[in-house]
Amino acid sequence: MFEHSEWIWLSKPAEPDEYADFRVVFHAEAGRRYRLYLSCDSDYVLYCNGVLTAFGQYPDYHDYKVYDSLSLDGALREGENELLITVWYYGADSQTYIRKEAGLIFRLDEDDRPLLCSSPRVPSRLTPRYRQHQACLITSQLGFTFSYDGTAEETPYAPSRVTEGRSGAFYPRPAKKTTLGERLPFTPCFGGGYREKTGSRGEAERMQNAYLSARPIRREETGLTLTAEEGEDGVFLIVDLGRECVGFPELELTAPEDCELGIGWGEHLGDGRCRTAVRNFTFRCRVPAGKSSCLWAFRRLGCRYLQLFAPVRELTVSYLGLRPVSYPLTILPFSTGDRLRDRIYEAGVRTLMLCMHDHYEDCPWREQALYTMDSRNQMLCGYYAFGEYRFPRACLELISHGFRKDGLLSICFPGGLDFPIPSFSLIWILQMREYLLHSGDEAFLREKYPQLKQLLSVFLDRRRENGLIDSFSGEGGYWNFYEWSEGLQGRFNEQVSSTEAPLNAFLSLALQALGDVARRLGFREDADSLLDAAASLNDALRRRFFDRKNGLFDSFADRWQGKYSVLTNSLCLLCGAAEGCPTETLRKVLEANGAADTGLYVIPDTLSMQGFRFDALLAYDRERYREPILRELDEVYGAMLLQGATSFWETAEGAADFGGAGSLCHGWSALPVYYYHILL
Repeated sequence: MFEHSEWIWLSKPAEPDEYADFRVVFHAEAGRRYRLYLSCDSDYVLYCNGVLTAFGQYPDYHDYKVYDSLSLDGALREGENELLITVWYYGADSQTYIRKEAGLIFRLDEDDRPLLCSSPRVPSRLTPRYRQHQACLITSQLGFTFSYDGTAEETPYAPSRVTEGRSGAFYPRPAKKTTLGERLPFTPCFGGGYREKTGSRGEAERMQNAYLSARPIRREETGLTLTAEEGEDGVFLIVDLGRECVGFPELELTAPEDCELGIGWGEHLGDGRCRTAVRNFTFRCRVPAGKSSCLWAFRRLGCRYLQLFAPVRELTVSYLGLRPVSYPLTILPFSTGDRLRDRIYEAGVRTLMLCMHDHYEDCPWREQALYTMDSRNQMLCGYYAFGEYRFPRACLELISHGFRKDGLLSICFPGGLDFPIPSFSLIWILQMREYLLHSGDEAFLREKYPQLKQLLSVFLDRRRENGLIDSFSGEGGYWNFYEWSEGLQGRFNEQVSSTEAPLNAFLSLALQALGDVARRLGFREDADSLLDAAASLNDALRRRFFDRKNGLFDSFADRWQGKYSVLTNSLCLLCGAAEGCPTETLRKVLEANGAADTGLYVIPDTLSMQGFRFDALLAYDRERYREPILRELDEVYGAMLLQGATSFWETAEGAADFGGAGSLCHGWSALPVYYYHILL
């Protein structure tokens, strides 16, 4: 692919949070076809003759470097053309990026023959309008925010430098590229003047703490005019996009003088403004006097509301909003025959789409990270909502490159900040089986089968004499997390092992899943061995954890007696560990998602893990539990809609959860899409 191309960067070694421009000028002839093959670290935006033409490097690994194939037909003119490739080098690990060396490599073809290749002769420069090396985090998952200076002067180009130390094969983008839509409509919520609160530090805190004085906004042909009064430090504007959205921010305004703007975003106005300081949901932009327009095509924002703070006496805003970024999908027709359920289904599908870009994302506002657990729910829903298998296959491939030295999967893919969740490694095996069942793609499962076996062996090698495995601890940063409920959240960097029922139940489910895969692929001996191991593990689970007095499974061997978890009991019923046990009480607490009338201390499950509870009940008696599950979906998700939700929340508590950082759009909560399909 890039035999005659070289990895290049600026003449000086790169620093974290660095932007570089690369300029390519060439002559195009009428009737010829032109295609650009491109890969970079970390992200890129391509302008052809000054027009935004492409964006978005696929997230990848050192040994799995992905390139884009971009048709330039329709973007070129006969004669001289200019390509401007701006590359943003992150240079610091996050949960959505693994630090690599800065670089750009490309090949420009004319009628399928190389015309130009990246080399030191390609002129480059530090991008003048993006402020360099700020290295200011939004969140540890998202990485850096950005700062822009629209008043910066042009700077000269210089020859590039060949970067060393790169090796490995290139791979074509495994999924389709996202597309850019037209401006979303916006509605002003309120605006006026603000006074800064003494002691506020940083843009996010400054916006969060400022004293706001709302007043009528003047609507003029040129836009919305805001004015500050005596004693105020500037003007502010908060706008509503109407519902949860994901896209690139865009701004058009007229300023009386050069000024520095702060722009924030959020999912609600529970604080009378966007909750910027719960993390750092802001960026900065300097605009020149007069009219200006900016579209920032690097950082996707997930939000419903945007706000602008400007230290000027007057400002006219023509547009403040997003250009939506979407993965191309076709929504398959489906109706439940019930108005409420159809509304829930539609919001569920919207939630899925807002959490699909280069890969599945848990939530577009706070993280944009690929997890096995979250994406399993998303895949199950997507098989029915879209009937599309290319995207889930690409995500499963991405996950397969995330193995650690200890044989577990990392927490996110790709992820440079890592505290692995062992149970989530096992969920990848469940995902792979479900992908095979829905897609029939045996070739992919054969390719990954050795990895699946090796992953299981990491767990099986930990078996003790009692037939169970202990949790992971010690060096490695392990997080023995199961879900966001009391007692099951685990602790980061766990140093002490214990015997835990949820982990063993997940292992049993994974053994059975891979046993089924082995059988379908014709590996009969493996299938028998895996299923025997699952049966033995179930026996051990039953002996160690089933409390016959109360009819429920304990969660931990060495603590927390007298408290029971709905998730633990869901997993134990689903994996078969409850076989031969009296299950009336167990099924009662699962159906009620709590203690019901048992008088016991039972911890409910959360939205993330409700699928295991539903599946356990349906496997036991589908007809008996079909209607109760449908009613629960109607009640829980209908309640969100009644509270104004346009996509489904991370937990039923909504924005108040996680210290005020609960997401109002979260992929794992789209599960009604799946259950409406299989139950209706």
